[in-house]
Amino acid sequence: MSGPLNTSNLGNKIKIVVAEDSKGTRHNLINLLGFEDDIAVVGSAGTGKQAIDLAFQLRPDVILMDINLPEMDGLTATRQIRTRIPSIAVIIMSVQDEESYHHRALQSGASSFLVKPFSGEELVNAIHYAARRY
Repeated sequence: MSGPLNTSNLGNKIKIVVAEDSKGTRHNLINLLGFEDDIAVVGSAGTGKQAIDLAFQLRPDVILMDINLPEMDGLTATRQIRTRIPSIAVIIMSVQDEESYHHRALQSGASSFLVKPFSGEELVNAIHYAARRY
């Protein structure tokens, strides 16, 4: 499932778009974040292009962006989103923990970098940090 999700009753919640090509991982992230009272997943994308489209359509506070996405990689998508809508924070997710990946993510405009697998606590802390920063 990709696209906008239910956006009713958002209040002051942190609005999230999840951009992850693995349907299972995307589903798990959405379910995990569903337990957080102050976070609402408003959309999900399976490609970099879909992530950009949803960013412009939904104007989330934070995008969780996998670094390796089809059609357009997560770093390119992040760069395009942050150039046009700098108020959207992007958290890059990757299985790669090399310093060069962290550096490239930050150069693309990402607010932080999470190495998979990460804990629910790490994810929520990164989202809160990113939402406060932008």
